[in-house]
Amino acid sequence: MKKNHRLNKFIINLPNFFWDLWCCLSIIGIWPRFIENKLVSKTFKRFKIPYLPKDLQGLKIAQFSDLHLHPQVSQRFLKKIKRKIESFQPDIIVFTGDFLCFSLSRDLIRLEQFFASLKAPYGCFAVLGNHDYNAFVSVNEKGEYDVLPSSTGSINKVLKRLWTNKILARRVTDHARAVKPHEELEKALKNTHFRLLKNESLLIPIKGSFINIIGLEEYSTGRHAPRLAFQTVDPHFPGLVIAHNPDIVPHLLNFPWDVILCGHTHGGQVNLPWLWKKFTLMENPYLKKGLICMQNKWIYVNRGIGSIMPFRWFSMPELLLLTLEA
Repeated sequence: MKKNHRLNKFIINLPNFFWDLWCCLSIIGIWPRFIENKLVSKTFKRFKIPYLPKDLQGLKIAQFSDLHLHPQVSQRFLKKIKRKIESFQPDIIVFTGDFLCFSLSRDLIRLEQFFASLKAPYGCFAVLGNHDYNAFVSVNEKGEYDVLPSSTGSINKVLKRLWTNKILARRVTDHARAVKPHEELEKALKNTHFRLLKNESLLIPIKGSFINIIGLEEYSTGRHAPRLAFQTVDPHFPGLVIAHNPDIVPHLLNFPWDVILCGHTHGGQVNLPWLWKKFTLMENPYLKKGLICMQNKWIYVNRGIGSIMPFRWFSMPELLLLTLEA
């Protein structure tokens, strides 16, 4: 039995071995495979919010996204992320989804320990990504959002995209809509300082004022419900929306908010003009990464800090510190 298990594991990991070998032998693959994806950049942004209450001026919000924790993510890398977030001295911390890879709970103890180690004076908040339900949701061969088989051999799937041209159908299958909560993940998060928001809003008291924090479920599952989430928003105070997939943004334009923070895209990940669209399928490509101003409101799409494939080209892992000002 043990020999068969080892043989199966060897066969599954064989594409990853040849991928790493190619990266080494090709020379050009060394940087994106072994260096860039292990770096973490700090981004600093100051957002001007009309009529910002005096007590919220200078409020610091740290955002990180797309951890995709699995056993190959080193403890050293997690310590680096924690150290850099703490150096921000944030008032609030938000995580915008994709705790896991392919919905597999392979490293939940470390995940719980890592998130439990982070805290902020006015709270920590999170939403789920497409990898964080009881089944993995992505784009199927027809371009629909669908439940796909969990996979640990990600290199095969990623390389296959180079030779196919998928067009998003902008449809969610019944299977995707039927995904259920990932019970092990949500149980682990209850032992941390992070409050998981699922189509709901909280009015957070800060000094003599308040801020609305609105969290939405994952767009590709069809479970996002903006009307429900914004029901209890107090429009007299600023609104911060956290969501995983930036393709949700056009569906939020008629709701009261000032800032939306997203992740999901990894900034294109293989960020070359002729390649990134193969790896990052989007309904709205202009929301790929970085800062977008829309209707005098702010959207920031974070490049995230992890990935299912350890390979980043011109899309370094990122932590954001956002400061509000009048």
